[in-house]
Amino acid sequence: MRWSARPCFSLVTLALVVTACTADKNAVSSPASTVPFTPPPAAIPVAEPEPVAAATPQEPAIAPVVEPEPETPAAPAAPRKVLILGDSLAATGFGVLLEKKLDAHPDIECWRKAKSATGLARPDFYDWEAEARKQVEARKPDLVVVILGGNDGQDLTPKSGKGKRVTWKSDGWNDAYKTRVADFLKEIGAAERKVLWLGLPKSELNGFEGKLSIIRQVQSEAVADLGATGTYLETTPFLSDAKGELLATATVGKRKDQDLREDDGIHFTMAGSQFFADKVYPEVLRVLELADLEPESAARPKK
Repeated sequence: MRWSARPCFSLVTLALVVTACTADKNAVSSPASTVPFTPPPAAIPVAEPEPVAAATPQEPAIAPVVEPEPETPAAPAAPRKVLILGDSLAATGFGVLLEKKLDAHPDIECWRKAKSATGLARPDFYDWEAEARKQVEARKPDLVVVILGGNDGQDLTPKSGKGKRVTWKSDGWNDAYKTRVADFLKEIGAAERKVLWLGLPKSELNGFEGKLSIIRQVQSEAVADLGATGTYLETTPFLSDAKGELLATATVGKRKDQDLREDDGIHFTMAGSQFFADKVYPEVLRVLELADLEPESAARPKK
């Protein structure tokens, strides 16, 4: 009897398949062959952003206001002409020194006409109206400085010798004297010309001072009637202390305790003349509108 080889092949093949399957099963189920599980990384906490404080609104920057520098008045093209008229105060130290100070200014030309013991009360003795007319026609001043009236506390006589005399301190004296002052101002005044009338300096003599107070009042009223072209300058503060007392001495330049008055109590010493001229000088510049010019202009030579 012959054995067939086919069944044997089948058994062997089956055995091999079973063995292979067993091996695969063991390989799958074996712990050694298992891939370890790696958990996902823990989430990294993200810090919350700190709240940002709201910005304080800033006011817009404002550029500082720069005030323009005041313009310095230009020096006049031609020198200003000044004429001084008056009695003994203008004829002596004060008038001489004021003229000298004004004429030394680079923008001023100054002249002076004065006569002692004169005034407006006695045109029969000295006719100030006629003299003033002649002076302004010759000089054609821009400003006339007047110091006059210390001799006028008396009767008013007519110019021609004819007419009525007006008695001192009579009811009509003030009005008649104001007319004299107004007529004098007409002779020296003009639309383009200014007048600076200096009030009579306070006297040390009570009786004489009583006369001067009346004369000052009438003169100031007449000058006020000129309007913008007329300036009346009260000079009493220049010669008084803080209490209103009349100064007997003062520092003049670098000299201390200088006597300001002559023995008559009316006229100035040379120191007093300089003291008074130094006070009046800037007032003249102010009226001429030269007070604000640059100081160095005084160094310029006269034209």
